[in-house]
Amino acid sequence: MRYILSMRPPRIAMGLLFLTMGLWHFSPQNTVLHLHYKLIGSICIIGGFVVMMWGWLLFRKVKTAICPTGIPSALVAAGVFKISRNPMYLGMLMMLMGSAFLMGTIPSLFAPIAFFLIIDKVFIPYEEKKLVEVFGEDYSDYAKKTRRWI
Repeated sequence: MRYILSMRPPRIAMGLLFLTMGLWHFSPQNTVLHLHYKLIGSICIIGGFVVMMWGWLLFRKVKTAICPTGIPSALVAAGVFKISRNPMYLGMLMMLMGSAFLMGTIPSLFAPIAFFLIIDKVFIPYEEKKLVEVFGEDYSDYAKKTRRWI
């Protein structure tokens, strides 16, 4: 688990995306998503990027640690953090889902599913524990009011 925590989530997302693209490239190219999947995929990628960058900019504005293993100096609960406690992770997940829609095959779902599980089961519990230690009741109150993802 410590090894996974030493990796940066954007690098995990990119690695999973490249792995998925390899799976997609070598798998049968039968499209299984017959909706307007290119439009949905594009909207997910653009929307995910906006959500991720909005969260990142709010962290930069208050000069708190962006790296999951860093020590936070401020609890950010404004802007996109009113909607999600983890907007940067949500944005990356949305971009991976958008990529899956653009590829349109079953193997393309590997990256978003794997990313969700890694972040939800490893990174977020680690961060939440640290936030409770640093901010105590303030973080607990925030967590009660704001969902983990959306």
